[in-house]
Amino acid sequence: MSLTESENPFRNNSSHRASIGKKRRFSRAKLAYAFFLLILVFGTVFLAEFIALARTTRLPRDIFLMGFAATPNSLVDDTRINSMGFTGDSLDLIKREETIRILTLGGSAMFDRRMTERLKDSFNAISFHRVEIIGGALRTHTTASSVLKYKLLSKYKPDFVLIYEGINDLWANHYAREDFQADYSHLNPWYKRNVCLDHSVICRLFYNEWIYRKPAIVWQTVYHDSPAEDVFRQNLITLIQSIRANGSVPILMTFAWSIPDNYTKESFQSGSLGYNNPTKYDSAPVEMWGSVGYVREGLQANNNTVVQIARGNNVLLIDQERLIGKDLYWFGDVCHLSEEGTDRFIRNITSFFIDNKLVLRRQTD
Repeated sequence: MSLTESENPFRNNSSHRASIGKKRRFSRAKLAYAFFLLILVFGTVFLAEFIALARTTRLPRDIFLMGFAATPNSLVDDTRINSMGFTGDSLDLIKREETIRILTLGGSAMFDRRMTERLKDSFNAISFHRVEIIGGALRTHTTASSVLKYKLLSKYKPDFVLIYEGINDLWANHYAREDFQADYSHLNPWYKRNVCLDHSVICRLFYNEWIYRKPAIVWQTVYHDSPAEDVFRQNLITLIQSIRANGSVPILMTFAWSIPDNYTKESFQSGSLGYNNPTKYDSAPVEMWGSVGYVREGLQANNNTVVQIARGNNVLLIDQERLIGKDLYWFGDVCHLSEEGTDRFIRNITSFFIDNKLVLRRQTD
């Protein structure tokens, strides 16, 4: 008996094997294509994350992701920004012998008028030691910025950390209570931190551009018992603890400021008050930070906090508010120092280092 082609078991088995073979080849092709797409996606992300976007930021990756550095190798007024996005020395991790390293933290009052460069020149003129200074202070920065910057810059093992804070934290209160965030992320998207934002340029840029929404400003008139007052205190304590844990010495400074009794915004803008700022260098009215009464109260409260923390935690303190005083000759506006005020501010620091034997004084003829 002969079998038809469809009834032939050997023929059916052969067709079945061929069909299976085709399916396997198709499955392998799909798998290879999917693998190729996966590699392409990962490659594109890698190139964007570590090469393309990194180049556009012009900063070292870790400094960019920290979020509080200036444009490297640029000029802000007369102050040069170095390759790290700060002022002063671009440091190596290994410090040379007989060298003292100083890190400064704060806002524009610790940045303006080539503060870091002039501070270094003053130290090198009086000190037996070679002094390196990295200026971590930049315009608009707060105590929260300083905490984040210190986490990054602590690896350079500064011997001393000068902390000069007082006015920029006043901005943080000018929001509804329900919008206030203790990390100051209501002020600026860079204050928001988590694993993704801390380690991915893509995630950071996407969050800053597409997710972050700044809440509405609500101007406050009272500083006492405000959320920012508590955050100011806690951030300074956090800094001190971190600095000491790193084997460095924290030095707090009270914040020098002056608002005359006859201050008005109109008299400030007309230049009739007596501030010493003929070139209008970084000149801002008090109202940039809040009402006159609010700013007076806030600055005094923050200085009281600085003194209390210094006394309560046995921290070295330079009382710049007392040493500089309120004479408008030393100021360009409420908090930014004049040229002469900057010289006096620096002398107060170097004299403190000499008087407390923190540096060896250079022998002079």
